[in-house]
Amino acid sequence: MEKHSLLYGVKAGDKVHYTYSVGLPVIKDTIEALRLTDEACGTTEGAAASMYYRVAVMARALTSLGDLPKEDITAELLMNELNDDDFDLIDAQIEDVKKKRMLPSPDLPDSEPSS
Repeated sequence: MEKHSLLYGVKAGDKVHYTYSVGLPVIKDTIEALRLTDEACGTTEGAAASMYYRVAVMARALTSLGDLPKEDITAELLMNELNDDDFDLIDAQIEDVKKKRMLPSPDLPDSEPSS
């Protein structure tokens, strides 16, 4: 995974973590983010719930954040410690991962024709 740097970092304990990497969010991440959003907000509707959902998906997509164990990268940590500018950087990297995963050309088949 490609490492990137945050501008302001995420403080956890006595340390600020600046380096991160992301993976492609999948349906499992969406389902878990919806569950966490409903648990935290009592709904998945509205602006606050929508933002919580985005942060929860981001937490699931982060494969590394400094030297934090993956299980410590949570929506709550990001909600309390992630700056808006750094949120935008991570969000852009997730979009970049999605673009890299896309089929290169609509003219290419994604599988061989069956006989």
